[in-house]
Amino acid sequence: MRVNELQQRRAELARGIAPTAQDVAYARLRAQQSRQNATAAHLAAAQRHTEAGEAHRRAAAAHEQVAMLASNGEASKHQDAAEMHRNAAEWHEAAAAAARDAAAADAEAS
Repeated sequence: MRVNELQQRRAELARGIAPTAQDVAYARLRAQQSRQNATAAHLAAAQRHTEAGEAHRRAAAAHEQVAMLASNGEASKHQDAAEMHRNAAEWHEAAAAAARDAAAADAEAS
């Protein structure tokens, strides 16, 4: 629906139809709603990345526990898996921070 509105407005502008005060107010409202939606989406993404990072940290801890009980050959596999989970956790933590920064930028633009 929003796409149709924008296409219609572009066509009106191309035909030289000036925007009314109502058009301007509506455009401002839609822009504000879009920024609010973007902020909410970025905050939700940050939360999901934070949760994923926590899950990877728990998985790393579990692999480290198993590595302590495993034989040498199996222990190194679990140590490697723990390291991969820690790396994934760091990636998710960075992604969460980036999403929070994007949400702050969205809010600032309002």
